[in-house]
Amino acid sequence: VSTTRQFGGTGLGLSICKQLVELWRGEIGVQSEGQGRGCHFWVTLPLRIPPPAASTSSPEVPCLPKAVAVVDALRDRETSLRELFLSFSSQVQLFRSAAEFASAEKEEFSLVVILPASDPALWSEMKDQLSSALESISSQVNVMGFAAMGDLQKAEDLFGFPMLPKPPTFAQVQAFLEALQGTPAPSAITAGISDPPPGLRRPRRVLLAEDIRLNQTVFLAMLRKWDIQADVAENGVEAVSKCSLQMYDAVFMDCHMPLLDGYEATRRIRQLEGYSTVPIIALTAATAEEDQESCRQCGMSHFLPKPVTLASLRSMLVEASLL
Repeated sequence: VSTTRQFGGTGLGLSICKQLVELWRGEIGVQSEGQGRGCHFWVTLPLRIPPPAASTSSPEVPCLPKAVAVVDALRDRETSLRELFLSFSSQVQLFRSAAEFASAEKEEFSLVVILPASDPALWSEMKDQLSSALESISSQVNVMGFAAMGDLQKAEDLFGFPMLPKPPTFAQVQAFLEALQGTPAPSAITAGISDPPPGLRRPRRVLLAEDIRLNQTVFLAMLRKWDIQADVAENGVEAVSKCSLQMYDAVFMDCHMPLLDGYEATRRIRQLEGYSTVPIIALTAATAEEDQESCRQCGMSHFLPKPVTLASLRSMLVEASLL
C-alpha cells in the first residue's frame, strides 16, 4: 500500500511480487495482525546455499555488536531471529521473556533487541523488568525494538528507545546499526575535508520532512553524529506549518509524502519570509536527470539520492554549509 496517497494504492505491486515469486518457484503470503496493527508478509524461495568462500577471515567491523540479546515475548520467530542477528554478530542469545533476560549474565551484550507481546496491556510489566535489567549493566549497551506498525508510537513512548516495524528484516537492522553505531571508513569520507571541533560550530537545527518511520529513525541517528538537531514533519502540510513557525538552517524534503508532496511543500516554503535562500534538500530514489530538474524547478537547492549513507549525508552537509 502506498503511503504517498491518502487512501493507498491499487495493490498492483503485490500482484507483481506474487508473479515474480512464483516464477522463482517460491511462495508468498500475508497474515493480518488485526485492524490497525499491520500485516506480516512472508516469502519463501528455493535458493541454493553458496559454497564456503576460499578465505573465511573477514575484517572486523567495529560498529557491529559482538553479542546480541534478543528478548522475544512473541516466541514465534526464534529460528529466523537467530539467523538474522547472526549476520551482524558472532553471538546471539534468545530470551523468551524480560524476566528471563533479567536473571541472566548480561555484561557481554552490546545490543539488546526487544519484541514486545502483541497485547500492549502486558508492556508495562515488561518495561519495568527491562529497566531493572539494563540498569545492572555497567558497560554501554544499545537497545532497539520491533512492534506492529499500528503500535510503533505507543511502544516507543512507553519503552523509551527506537522501535522499527516488524517483522524484522536484514535491511532494517543493517541501516539502524550503521546509523546508530557506525563510523564510515576513512576512504568513505570526502578527501581533504575534516570536521571542525564541536565547540567552534554554531548549533544547527534542520527539518526532516519524511513520512516513513524507519527512514526517520535512521536519518535522525545519522544527524546526531554531527550534533545536528532535527524536527520531523510527516507530510508536506506539516512541513510548511513548522517552517512558518521557526527558522531552520536547512530542510530535508522527501519528494513523495501524503496530503502534500515535497514539490508543492517546497514552493510554499520558498514563499515564507526568510526562506528564499535556505537550503532545501530533495530526498528521493528517483535519480534521473528529469527528476532532478523537477526538484530544481520547484525551488529545491540540493539533491540527495536515497538510500542515504553516512558518507553521502556528510558530503551534503558540507555542500550545504551545515558542517
